[in-house]
Amino acid sequence: MSTRLILYSGKGGVGKTSLSAATAIRAAALGRRTLVVSTDAAHSLADALDRDIEGVPTPILPRLEAVEIDVNRELASHWGVIHDYLTRFITFRGVEETVAEELAILPGMEELFSLLRVKAFADSRRYDVIVIDCAPTGDTVRMLAVPEVLGFYFDRIFPIQRTVVRTVRPVAKRVTDLPLPSDDVFGAVKALYRQMEAMGPILQDPGRSSIRIVLNPEKMVINESQRLYTYLNLFGFPVDAIVANRVLPEEARSDYFDRWFSIQAGHLQTARSAFEPLPFFQAPLFDREMVGTEMLDEFAERVFGETDPTGVLHREKPMEIRKKGKGYVLSLRLPFAEKDRIQVWTRGDDLVVQVDNQRRHLVLPRTLAGRAVEGAAFDDAWLRVTFGEKEAS
Repeated sequence: MSTRLILYSGKGGVGKTSLSAATAIRAAALGRRTLVVSTDAAHSLADALDRDIEGVPTPILPRLEAVEIDVNRELASHWGVIHDYLTRFITFRGVEETVAEELAILPGMEELFSLLRVKAFADSRRYDVIVIDCAPTGDTVRMLAVPEVLGFYFDRIFPIQRTVVRTVRPVAKRVTDLPLPSDDVFGAVKALYRQMEAMGPILQDPGRSSIRIVLNPEKMVINESQRLYTYLNLFGFPVDAIVANRVLPEEARSDYFDRWFSIQAGHLQTARSAFEPLPFFQAPLFDREMVGTEMLDEFAERVFGETDPTGVLHREKPMEIRKKGKGYVLSLRLPFAEKDRIQVWTRGDDLVVQVDNQRRHLVLPRTLAGRAVEGAAFDDAWLRVTFGEKEAS
């Protein structure tokens, strides 16, 4: 049986770590061999569990282990040869070496190697469930999109780049000291890609992976959560639940908090309606910190009740293709997106869809490759791209 992955994402400070730990504790209590993982560089999982946690799985309770991924160790393990080349290249451009070493760690690398470590845990088959405490919204989107972005690079750019460098390297050595990537560098990059290759399909399989968005009943947080939901759908990642955290409980009602009760009630109603039909859970604002396994177990009870949090709580298809006359319609679900924020175009056999600054290259199946795009429309949260008859070869 495949390892189940449950990822908690959302704006920084909404309570993802507590919910991740609480979910893991409940999963272990239900008999699942469980690992809870922090991929956030600013780890707080150890604080939540009130235990010392190392960079390797640390026993917490029966059937429960926890790990805070050591990003520096992962960088050294996966990025060493590539990092050395990039440092030499940047130094050649006149940048001080210590600065060059920092610049050679590209944006998204921490998230990428965290993902590789999660994949290794899943491949080990030691766990039935892995609960992942993700970094804040932007870092999470970048982490999840990395496999697909790398796939585009290796399918389209890498072979050309490697051929060109091999051709010009002998000549370049005679006329310039500019460091060109060696075969070792290209080999390291390719090995990295091979490790990442299988991660995308796993994360996009609703039977194996679920992403849960955590929010607080505040306008700005709900707005960011809606954007996150749009981007996750853009890349085909299954979201199966929303959790509203730190909701004022009735026992806190007083003259002082009456206005806050009214404000939260309005925001909760908006969020429930906006994210429908996703399951919507609420976690109260407790009168003390949710620290330690006993408190977190109570937290899970208040959030999930009789619901098994390791199950698939909702299924929906973010993309579908159907026949229409002699052509086809590709439909991509983009909740909360606005028409003027969406751009669509084709590039070879790829359909490129961009929402704000998030871009996805969809490699078209044979059914659609070679067909002309006749139009695109956005209505009721769905982008529909119409393909005409197949062009004659």
